[in-house]
Amino acid sequence: MKNKTPRTIDLAAETIALLKAHKAHQSRVKLRNRPRHHDHGLMFAREWTDLSAQHDSLGDPLQANNLGQREHARVIKAAKVRPIMFHGLRHMCATLLLSAGVPPNVVQQRLGHKQIAVTLGIYGHVLSSMQRDAANRLAALLYRP
Repeated sequence: MKNKTPRTIDLAAETIALLKAHKAHQSRVKLRNRPRHHDHGLMFAREWTDLSAQHDSLGDPLQANNLGQREHARVIKAAKVRPIMFHGLRHMCATLLLSAGVPPNVVQQRLGHKQIAVTLGIYGHVLSSMQRDAANRLAALLYRP
C-alpha cells in the first residue's frame, strides 16, 4: 500500500497569492449561499458553476474522477493551452524542474519518491539531454580564466 503521509513542499510567493485569492473567492461563495453551502473546510469545493454540480452539492468535495477529466478540461480550455492529461502535470513539473537545473534529489522530495532511482529512472532522459551543458560548464572551470 502506498504511503499516504502528507508532505510539505515550498511554494512560490506567486502561488501562495493565487491560493489566497482562491480562498477569498470560496469564502465569498460560502457567505452568499450560507444556508445551502456544505462547509467541509475545503480549499477546493464544488460550485454551482460546475457543469456537473447539483444545486444541493455546493461546497461538497470535488469528485476525483471529475477532477482529472471535467474540471481539468475546463481549466485547460480557459487557459487556452494545449491539452495534457491531468497526471501529465506531475511529469511536466518534474521535467521543468530538472531542465532548470534543480538537483534530482530535490525533485525526488517534491514528487514523494522514496528512492532517487525511481526519479532518475523516469526522468533520466531530461538529465541526459543536459550533458552538453555539463561539458561546457566543466570546460569553463578547467580551461577558461
